[in-house]
Amino acid sequence: MLVFTADSLSLVLDLLKTADYAQHNIYFNDGQHQHQLVGFEVKFEDFECNGMFQRLEVGYKMKMSSAELVEFCFHNGQLKMEPMKAIAPKHDIGTPSKIAEYNF
Repeated sequence: MLVFTADSLSLVLDLLKTADYAQHNIYFNDGQHQHQLVGFEVKFEDFECNGMFQRLEVGYKMKMSSAELVEFCFHNGQLKMEPMKAIAPKHDIGTPSKIAEYNF
C-alpha cells in the first residue's frame, strides 16, 4: 500500500507510470480524503523538428476509483494541478474502513 500527496508527486511519478493498479493499493491524499488510483495516463506531445520526430511528456492524468480524473503537469519544476471538486465530510470518521485494514 502506498499513500502520497501532491507534494510528493514528482518523487512517485516513475512508480505511477509502471504500477499495476489491479494488484497494488495506491492512494492519493488530497488533504481531505484518500482516493484509490485505478489508472494513470501520460499525455504526450509529438512534433517534428528538422526531420526528427520527438515526443515529450506534457501532462498526466490520475484515474480514481470514484471515476474522477485528476490532471497535472510540471512547468519549470513547478506542479500545476487542475482543480478538484472538494467534498466536505459529514463527520470525521478517521481512516475509511476500506483503507483501515492496511493500517498497523
